[in-house]
Amino acid sequence: MSSSPSSNPNSDTGLASNLASGLAALVPPFTGIIFYFIEKKDSLARHWAVQSIFFGCTWFVLWIAYSILGVVFFHIPLVNALYFLLAWVLELAGFILWLIGIINAFQGKRWEYPIISEQCKRLFPKLVP
Repeated sequence: MSSSPSSNPNSDTGLASNLASGLAALVPPFTGIIFYFIEKKDSLARHWAVQSIFFGCTWFVLWIAYSILGVVFFHIPLVNALYFLLAWVLELAGFILWLIGIINAFQGKRWEYPIISEQCKRLFPKLVP
């Protein structure tokens, strides 16, 4: 019995590197955490698992800060309008970054989120494969 072309014998999951990478980046940080603990051999899948953890946790922290600022600025009319405009721009930028990450992961490319990856690598050096 031969293995299918999408399987990877040098992987703990048996998935192709690009498929494992794409799945790891799909729902940050949850799938990143799952693949980080499951996949030990495939360096590309581990790279994307770490990128997913970095991006997802950063996005969660920014969402908490955004929510707190929303409560603070809710009753100030002009600042409130500017706040929601800025929030919309930030959400769109986050979606675009996530989409670029997903595309690169499924294509099997090593790519890092700008600013986020650099700062997280500096803060959590033991997490980087």
